[in-house]
Amino acid sequence: MLSQFFEYARYLKPVMKLFIAALAAGALAAAASGFGFPLMIAKVFPVVFDNTQIPPELQDMIARLVAPEHMHLAVLLAVCSLLPLVFAVRGIGTFFNVYWISIVSMKVLEAIRLDAFSKLQTLPLSFIDRQKRGDLISRLINDAANVQGGLVVAANDIIKQPLTLLTALAFLVYKVFVDPNTAVVLMNLGLIALAIWPIRFFGRRVMKKSKQAQDELGNITAAAQENLASQREIRSYGMQEQQVNLFLGLIQRFFKINLRTVKYRHFLVPVLEMVTALGLGVLLVRGHEMGITKADFTALAAALFMCYDPLKRLGVTLTNLKSAYASLERINYLLKEPDTMPEAADPVPMGRAAGRLDYDGVSFSYDGARKVLDGINVHIRPGEVVGLVGPSGAGKTTFASLLPRFYDVSSGALRVDGVDVRDASLHDVRKNIAFVSQHPVLFHGTIMENIRLGRQDAADDEVVAAARAAAADGFIMGMPDGYQTMLGDGGSGLSGGQRQRIAIARAFLKDAPILILDEATASLDAESEALIQQELDRLVEGRTALIVAHRFSSIRVATRILVFESGRIVGDGSHAELYASCPLYRELYDRQSL
Repeated sequence: MLSQFFEYARYLKPVMKLFIAALAAGALAAAASGFGFPLMIAKVFPVVFDNTQIPPELQDMIARLVAPEHMHLAVLLAVCSLLPLVFAVRGIGTFFNVYWISIVSMKVLEAIRLDAFSKLQTLPLSFIDRQKRGDLISRLINDAANVQGGLVVAANDIIKQPLTLLTALAFLVYKVFVDPNTAVVLMNLGLIALAIWPIRFFGRRVMKKSKQAQDELGNITAAAQENLASQREIRSYGMQEQQVNLFLGLIQRFFKINLRTVKYRHFLVPVLEMVTALGLGVLLVRGHEMGITKADFTALAAALFMCYDPLKRLGVTLTNLKSAYASLERINYLLKEPDTMPEAADPVPMGRAAGRLDYDGVSFSYDGARKVLDGINVHIRPGEVVGLVGPSGAGKTTFASLLPRFYDVSSGALRVDGVDVRDASLHDVRKNIAFVSQHPVLFHGTIMENIRLGRQDAADDEVVAAARAAAADGFIMGMPDGYQTMLGDGGSGLSGGQRQRIAIARAFLKDAPILILDEATASLDAESEALIQQELDRLVEGRTALIVAHRFSSIRVATRILVFESGRIVGDGSHAELYASCPLYRELYDRQSL
């Protein structure tokens, strides 16, 4: 298990100096706890309660500083000040240990989350499509935090607590060496072995239940996200109670699993405390029989406690480590997912494309079994505007999605200007393609920032020019802050037509030679579609365009139409040619003309 965490030790490298400093502070606190505290008890109590003489060297030093009549009080104060001094050293060491470890911990959490989020940006869309969005978010947020706790906090305790144990053992060895009568304490050390079994027993169960709990937490996050994204449908169909009951079932399952985790984790502490109490009880009986003094007994009891307390804390730490390991497996699911769409090792440079597209024997399957596209052979000339029509699920959107490498072909080749898109860099391929979808995505930010996504180095006047080309400048300037108006998530507050115009402005600004319009007007009413279609007609001028359409009105500008059925192209030509020769095309067209 620990070997898995060692893989994540790389996250400590940027903050290794601070981590070592934190461990040093922890070692100082451990030494003060394990050796200093029992030693001070052994030395201070006899002076305070039994009038034992202090070492002559210390007595001479005090005599030079105070008058003889104040000697007794000065000795008492000097000796008693050693206890708060030990606690001061322990407190300072503990503070800096906790403070510095907290900084290291937050830095590690930041790095793990960034790596996981960055990995999500490069994983194939086919992987993202298979996952629950909420579960991915849970892995990114909750599991990363658990791994951070296991890696940093546990690493700190795994070093600090054994040091406390070793220093306490060192004091016990010291006492046995100076006073053989105290050798009775060594028999108590055998009880330490009793602490190992509950640590192993409960640790295994915590790891299993923690994995189940994290999986359930991912399901809860997914359900909440789905609910918030579907509020209109839920309210329209009166599904509120059904959704509440669904959510209740999820949180009840999480409660039951998490309760078992809590039970195993926290039952360990009283078990270890019972072992500690047993050790002290044995010491009390045997110490009485051996005639150990009160001071020695108190010091030995403190040292034994300092042996058992680190064991108790280590038990809790190892249990938490088991819990973190469950999250580690879930994070590894992301970080170690192979990239099935790797960049070319030596990419072919691609400047501004002319726009020739060649689909040569292209087949594609999402699941490796059922072909969504089967043996497609199509050649599209630069500047050609091609409409893609066919029944739902026929393969139109998939045909277009292969071009920007949202997915890679299963067989065959897809070329832009003669270059296989797999042999060029993703950046070069995608910079040549603009994309407008049925549901344009607007991000939280200003309207200016949302349009500038088309070309992030564009000047403000270029953004405004693109908005004017998309007929968006009018409604933008009518808003309170114009182009600096802040948009909510998804462009809340804007109509569907306004959101679509911003997306079109983004495409105008990018000025790519290849354009994909995926049902760009399908979600608009007839009036809005007619207005938006004018801007789209201007947008396709001089570009190679693929227009995915259900409404035939959206492909009126197309000079060529491809008809898809069950992953194959069953028609290729102009409207007149297809209406005369392709039964499926004629059926689809007539159905909309009724």
